[in-house]
Amino acid sequence: MSEKLKILIAEDDKTAQTFYDACLSEEEFEKKIVASGKEALKTYRAWKPEIVVLDIMLQEMTGYSVLREIRSAGDKSTTIIMATSLSRKSDVLDCANLGVQGYIVKPFDARTLRDKILQCHQK
Repeated sequence: MSEKLKILIAEDDKTAQTFYDACLSEEEFEKKIVASGKEALKTYRAWKPEIVVLDIMLQEMTGYSVLREIRSAGDKSTTIIMATSLSRKSDVLDCANLGVQGYIVKPFDARTLRDKILQCHQK
């Protein structure tokens, strides 16, 4: 891979933030990790990442709200993956209806995360 993929991760749990940072290699990804929904939206608008990984349960603004804002602004090209502990069928369907490319349920390992990100981004 010649160019790094720009990836924004919105996760408020410090342990999960460390996990994301450790398992997504610097060779493949240029990463920004934020802790709130509002910060995610602000960083998304200023930085224009190719991939956004969103937890649903975020401070200040939910991942659902961030997803809605991105898609309602007309951005259909950014790959968005929900990474959450919510596993109800209704949660998955709500996100699919809002235009996500992927949905991954916590806990997951580093390989599963990387594979899901790359698979969803290539669609």
